[in-house]
Amino acid sequence: MVNPIPEFVKNIWSKWDIRGVVLTSLFLQITLIFLTPFRKRTRNAVVLVLVWFTYLFADYTANFGVGLISNKYGDEEDDSDANGLLIAFWAPFLLMHLGTIKFSERTRSLQLASISNFQERSMSSYQDTKTIEESIKELEKKFPLKKDDGQIDTSSNQTWQKKEQLDDVDVVSRAFFLFNKFKGLTVDTSINYPTIVPVSEYFEELTAMDALRLIEVELNFMYEAFYTKALLVHSKVGFILRFVSICCVVAALVLFIFDQKHGCNEFDVKVTYTLLYGAVALDVVSFFMLIFSDHTFASFNSLDSQKKGFIRKVADYIFKSFLKLRRPKWVGHEKILCRQIWCRRWSESISGLNFISYCLHKRNRWIEKTITCIGARGLEHWTHEEKNPVPQDLWIFIFRQLQIKYKKLQLDPIPEMVRLRSSRGMWIILEDETLQKDPEKLEVLTTVLSDQISFTDTILNWHIATNLLFYADDVAVAVDVDVEQRSGNVDHENAQQAKLHRDFSMVLSDYMLYLLLRQPTMMSAVMGIGFEEKWKRSCDFFRDYFFHHHKSINEMADDKTLPFTEKFFPFFSKDTRKKSHKQKVASNKLDDLLHQKEDYEIPETSFFDASLFSIGIAKDLVDVLNDLERTHKWKIIAQVWLELLSYAALNCSSINHVQQLGKGGEFISLLWLLSAHFCIGQQIQFLSV
Repeated sequence: MVNPIPEFVKNIWSKWDIRGVVLTSLFLQITLIFLTPFRKRTRNAVVLVLVWFTYLFADYTANFGVGLISNKYGDEEDDSDANGLLIAFWAPFLLMHLGTIKFSERTRSLQLASISNFQERSMSSYQDTKTIEESIKELEKKFPLKKDDGQIDTSSNQTWQKKEQLDDVDVVSRAFFLFNKFKGLTVDTSINYPTIVPVSEYFEELTAMDALRLIEVELNFMYEAFYTKALLVHSKVGFILRFVSICCVVAALVLFIFDQKHGCNEFDVKVTYTLLYGAVALDVVSFFMLIFSDHTFASFNSLDSQKKGFIRKVADYIFKSFLKLRRPKWVGHEKILCRQIWCRRWSESISGLNFISYCLHKRNRWIEKTITCIGARGLEHWTHEEKNPVPQDLWIFIFRQLQIKYKKLQLDPIPEMVRLRSSRGMWIILEDETLQKDPEKLEVLTTVLSDQISFTDTILNWHIATNLLFYADDVAVAVDVDVEQRSGNVDHENAQQAKLHRDFSMVLSDYMLYLLLRQPTMMSAVMGIGFEEKWKRSCDFFRDYFFHHHKSINEMADDKTLPFTEKFFPFFSKDTRKKSHKQKVASNKLDDLLHQKEDYEIPETSFFDASLFSIGIAKDLVDVLNDLERTHKWKIIAQVWLELLSYAALNCSSINHVQQLGKGGEFISLLWLLSAHFCIGQQIQFLSV
């Protein structure tokens, strides 16, 4: 029988199998130590997939290398083969690589499960349950990932001393305090309302920018607790083990340098040097990452520490210089959040998915069936997803709205807390004095926002209405800005507020639809039954409708002022004028359908008859909002969208928020944590002491 593997291939493999695997494993370790931190800093799918692939490949490579060495040299009894002993010396390096490629979250889950299993078995074997419970608690105290060595004193009153402006070291120290105070949120533990009132009062006096800095760092501590071994390596035991590890590697390197190395292959000696120097380099890099981590800054700059010796002053200067690079950076006329990727603590983006833009893409039926059969619907949503930077004004708007709600909460905590947690826009409508004077408008808005309509239908109602009003308002905004610049007759502040709230509404509207389609696990608690089927039918209907007007939409959207490359190849340019203009024309066509300005047959199987998202309700919503004064209209819409987003954030499981931290983080998680600091959250309870 002819061997299908050529002889020269077998010779290359027998010579390079172990050597190639060992060097590949070292290369993967170097890649991981620099690449892994980016999983919290970006939502780029390529980066996240690359991190996962590298983790898996590194695991398989290290295991395979250990197996090769064991298979070739494990059973040999002859100690005279110096080169064989040298290659066997590579095995500990592979084992060390294996110890660094496990996600802390998985390790933590397995270890906690082991403790729980030990507790259950002990309970069934012994009658003295009290003694066993005490033993379990003692075991958990000694548990490495549970250790809190180096934490600051959470009873310090100095935490709440108001400063005119927080410096970067103060931000990290106070965020660490808040992390220890609110870390129970990550495991759905209830927090007693009176114990966090000082935190809420402190946040009430903060600026929006300082609050954002605190929330970012606090979420970063949550990320490190779940996705790294921070709680272990920042403990006393962790520092001792790190020091011993570095000493052992350096000692091995020194001993190998002075060893005679008789009978060893020259290339294998070079590989060994590479492994030793690589191990030292990895430990040094890890040590510097440890020193310049938020945990180290918080532990060294404890709020209770008043010592200002020379060493502390030098350390403060170094820490402040480093943290200054990680301070939020607002660029451009619109002041959008934009830091260099290596300085970020999260992705600093807010994604969006627009319904009209999504439905403008009509595909052949066989392509549609293929996508459905292979389960690539999520990939289709991904192609329509847009990532936008976070505007500073949007964060200020959110922060001020939560401040207003907290002031209401202070007047009558228990009933107001229930109202705020369960409201899906109704709180804003009922608190508006202008709408209270118009029962007809109030009835329409309360009907659309009532609990009788599912949360997903409410989002689609408001998403369509927001799109129609947004593009219809384009002309009014342009006229106001033009008149304002020429004559100054228009109230500058009102015009600016209307434009800002209009932009906020569109950003939050697209973001909510993105969460429904791209993050269904985060929205599972609020999604209605059969949403996927309803969504598919509604998309089919609108795609058919837009396809019916395909020629007229393209002709009306043909902007002759666009360059040739942008006109026919818009994906080559970042300019989205053609796309926006096409959406505007499609929005006008949809408005004609809602107001029955044209005769178009609506099939009985459409989305409209399957839910309360009907043409009548959508038309009434648009008409009622259009009757409001423009500044007031967009303020109401923006506030309703914020409340819908808050409702989704509060009802999302905390573990889902934590899971997103390892994928770049979601903007909704910032709102979730900020709401908790203002005593608005599902875990905030009035507990009896």
